[in-house]
Amino acid sequence: MISSITEAPERAPSWFGMLRRRVLSLLAVILAAVVLALPAQGADVLRLYSGQSPLGDVPAEKRGNNVFVSAGEIVKLLGMQASSKNDTLVVSSGKEKLQLVADAAAAWLGVELVPLAASTVQVKGEWLVEMRSALKLFNALLQRSGKNGSLRWGPGGVLPLPAPPPSSPAPSPTPLPAVVPDPPKPVSTVPEGPIINGLRWGIDDGKIRAVIDFEGPGKPEVKQEAGAVKTTFFLGKGGSPDISSPYGEVKVSSINYGNRIALEFASSLPLKEIIPLESPNRLVIDFSRSGSSAALKETKLPKPAAVPTTPAPPSPRTRKGAKIVVIDAGHGGKDPGAVSNGIREKDVNLAISLLIAKKLKKAGYDARLTRDRDVYLTLQKRTELANNWNADVFMSIHANALPPGRHATGMEIYLMALPTDKDAMQLALIENREIAEGNGETAKAADKKTKMLLNILGNMQQNAKINESTGFAEYLFKYGKAGGIKMRRVAQAPFFVLRGAAMPAVLIETGFLTEKSEARLLNDKKYQDKIAESMTRGIVDYLKNI
Repeated sequence: MISSITEAPERAPSWFGMLRRRVLSLLAVILAAVVLALPAQGADVLRLYSGQSPLGDVPAEKRGNNVFVSAGEIVKLLGMQASSKNDTLVVSSGKEKLQLVADAAAAWLGVELVPLAASTVQVKGEWLVEMRSALKLFNALLQRSGKNGSLRWGPGGVLPLPAPPPSSPAPSPTPLPAVVPDPPKPVSTVPEGPIINGLRWGIDDGKIRAVIDFEGPGKPEVKQEAGAVKTTFFLGKGGSPDISSPYGEVKVSSINYGNRIALEFASSLPLKEIIPLESPNRLVIDFSRSGSSAALKETKLPKPAAVPTTPAPPSPRTRKGAKIVVIDAGHGGKDPGAVSNGIREKDVNLAISLLIAKKLKKAGYDARLTRDRDVYLTLQKRTELANNWNADVFMSIHANALPPGRHATGMEIYLMALPTDKDAMQLALIENREIAEGNGETAKAADKKTKMLLNILGNMQQNAKINESTGFAEYLFKYGKAGGIKMRRVAQAPFFVLRGAAMPAVLIETGFLTEKSEARLLNDKKYQDKIAESMTRGIVDYLKNI
């Protein structure tokens, strides 16, 4: 008995210990499962919704005054395809494409440039986009590919951990603002200003009339700048209306800012008057065809006017007389351009430009040269001439060059836009350094301006001409290839010489002077004529088909 009594107390603790261990093990398994089901402790994420359905959490981080989200994670959640090359991320949804460019405050959506709230960031293979801009881009991409574009940020993401107390030696990274995970306001807010319904046209012997129909509170703000009329409206449920002009004398461009659209009417014709009318609301802009230089009049009170009640019948996009083509021979005077293998770029540019102009005139076109001899012109002056002449197309002729150790041959055609790749950006930097010469600045200052231009591309008149410039470039590429010229590519880069051109504009790099064989060709009169013939055919065919 004594023996059994002394053994009982020893077995009791052992039984309780086993039970305790099993309970603790079970709790540990449950806790581990819960922990694994949650995002990493302290991670900053936002939850992405499609309508009312949560899609998943997207990594996010605070940078300056903006919150950036992972574009790669959004792509995964939406089941899209993406590929990254150098400083460009291409996202595909069906046949539609979105291109994000590192350090650029604009993105490609098809052939349209879309301004962003902040520059895209590329960090160790991760692409970060400002959270509001991300919604705008991916919703638009979904809609263009025929899918439901109702993405939004909503509640459910992991809130950042509280900041450590002041005594902590190593503070945690800046957390997202607590307001971010809250449900956002509905996207479809009621505009607080005039909503554009459409644009229609009228014409008679004395004037061309543009009529903008609108509704809603307030009146549109109208500005007159350097022969152009600018006005801004809110967009209705129907989105952007057709703003194409049926008359070559008046050109219209547009830039979209979220739920707003800015219109710019530009013409070589004198601006006669701007008339705001009521019942129904409309804004009438008259351009005089009589050639009078009467000053612009603004009438604030409604008055009767013979405004067409139906859209005017379309007419060919032509002006009286031949279409105007402006050929710009790059560099010149004190600026020789690239010099290699004993050949100066400015000489090759001028020779080819003169030949193109001669052939165009023979074909019945009004070909004009920004320079017809060895003189220096600033980059700004070149496009100013094209705009003042109300040109139908603008072409700037150049020759290419590469640093020692690098080799390439063939013609390249560039349009004014975000760079296709680092080579295109580097070429733009080199070409744009000409502005340093004209303004007494350093090459470093010119490079800074080029990068600034890259950041404001989404806010430029040229934005409205990208589609047309792309078409123009494709015609030139086609005829260059048919003419037996080695065509390398059509690409995009921010060239100052194309900035602000109010017409389709391209920059031609005819070949590489740094390649001995191609330098000899570019200096040969027969090959220069071959280039001029091919480019002329491309210009003529393009102008016949627009």
